[in-house]
Amino acid sequence: MDQTSSEIFGHFLYDESLTYDELLHTEETLTSAIEDLLKRAGAEHVDFTPMGDSLMLQCSFHGHKVYIFRKLACELADILPLKISGRICCLSHALETCHIYWLRKNAWQEVNVAIPLTPPEGAKTWQAEEANNE
Repeated sequence: MDQTSSEIFGHFLYDESLTYDELLHTEETLTSAIEDLLKRAGAEHVDFTPMGDSLMLQCSFHGHKVYIFRKLACELADILPLKISGRICCLSHALETCHIYWLRKNAWQEVNVAIPLTPPEGAKTWQAEEANNE
């Protein structure tokens, strides 16, 4: 069985000013460039899903290595056309941490979210109703 330790989920949004033909051409070019970049970084099971004016992405990695995710963010920002922005979420399979990157042409931002084993103080609590045993 394949053993991967992290997943990347991506969402790339096309600007409304792109014509349908421009969108199709841009999506084809971008998908190819992103797939090549991810494969060179060691990604497996790369999957793209076009969703109207956006492109969804999912892939897995054998490690949860922040330096690889940062390099991907930097290189993605470099190849993104001006009329496309994106987000990628790098989630460890152990649900320990999540690195989120916001991308646009030549710029990216990062947030690291540690995911605690127990709920943080103040988290909303919900209770399931108990079945009535009559």
